[in-house]
Amino acid sequence: MNDWSGYDITDYHRLGCLGKDAQEWLVILLNNIRAGVCLFEVGEHIHALYLNNAYFDCIGWDKEAYASKHDDVFSTLVSEDADAFYTYIIDNIAKKKNIEFEVRSRRQNGCIGWFAVKASLIETSYVDRPVYLAVITDVSLEKEKDEQLRKLRRMNSEIAIQEERYRMLEATSQGILFEYFPAKDKMVFSYNLPNNRKRKEIEHYKQYIKQFPLVHSEHIDKFTKALETACMQVTEDSMEYLSTVSGGGYRWHMAIYKSVADSSGKIVSVLGRVCDVHDAKMESERINYRAERDGLTNVYQKDIAFDKMVEYVNEAPFSKFYFVILDMDDFKHINDQFGHQYGDIVIKNFAEMLQHNFAEESIIGRFGGDEFILLTKNIALAEVCRRLEQIQQKIHFSAGVVEWKYGDKKERVFEKADKVLYEVKSTGKNRISVK
Repeated sequence: MNDWSGYDITDYHRLGCLGKDAQEWLVILLNNIRAGVCLFEVGEHIHALYLNNAYFDCIGWDKEAYASKHDDVFSTLVSEDADAFYTYIIDNIAKKKNIEFEVRSRRQNGCIGWFAVKASLIETSYVDRPVYLAVITDVSLEKEKDEQLRKLRRMNSEIAIQEERYRMLEATSQGILFEYFPAKDKMVFSYNLPNNRKRKEIEHYKQYIKQFPLVHSEHIDKFTKALETACMQVTEDSMEYLSTVSGGGYRWHMAIYKSVADSSGKIVSVLGRVCDVHDAKMESERINYRAERDGLTNVYQKDIAFDKMVEYVNEAPFSKFYFVILDMDDFKHINDQFGHQYGDIVIKNFAEMLQHNFAEESIIGRFGGDEFILLTKNIALAEVCRRLEQIQQKIHFSAGVVEWKYGDKKERVFEKADKVLYEVKSTGKNRISVK
């Protein structure tokens, strides 16, 4: 055929121009396509019949390291995704439908990636079981961007709510007006409270606030520094601090203040207003706390945990730190035998044991699924292992322990600990290995 005008440009008949031997150009295509191509048969397990080179680059495994996975390509998938995907495949085989599915899979370095699978059911006389030809693409970046966008939208919504609360507080709540005179070191308060509408003058104010705890001890330095700055240069600012209240105790207050200068530029007074923002502050801290925590276990989310670990190490360069990756043994069997709700209970109990044994001196995070990360501070290695062994008496898990020294990159520490954990899981379970 030399006349191709009767076919659309995308019609596969046009490939006839390459000759009858399609195998040669098919090999070229498979070697150069950037997406992973997988031919798999469906039985009790999902068995790979063919994988192109790009498949390994896509899923993040070396070909040699992945060799043992060929008989069950689902072995690297997150357990709950593997179950759902298998069920989806079986349903579609019965309907003779193609597959479009997204799954999470563990890369060789332990990180979790998102992958889109598009597959067509094909007919072949060489294999008795159903066979799918699939194209695998890494969509982790898109998923991460979507998640970041969702978080940003939630944060923007929460910030807008908080700002509206502060505007309402400023416009409607009762409070205290003040004016400070630097030349006289005198503070004048004008109270606008339900049972207190008086005026109070305090001479030698700087000395007064040192003797009487009007401001919490942790905030007094910040408070006095802000006042000194406002007295030296024209300033318009606000600050939050804990202040005493009648009846005892402390509450969060916000001071909104502005310097007033004369014609020569000298500060003659600092005017401001103090309002009680305790309830709004507590609500804001509650929102921030929830944003940082894993919803099931109440330990830190992975990214937050790593950030706090880096900060923890950098703040104490001469302290002793140990980083631990913990992975529960045979957790998929727990989900398969007792269900995911029971599995969630096991994960939650595991997290509670970690918190009970390490919370005071350590940072704990959930890496994903049944895997956790832990950073201890100034706990002897033998004691770290002893506490882990106590937990092992109730829940079986494997752990890789490495030292995290000041200046070490978190990626390098994780890679080292993950390698130790991999060796433990490969040679036996319910063990703790230290390198």
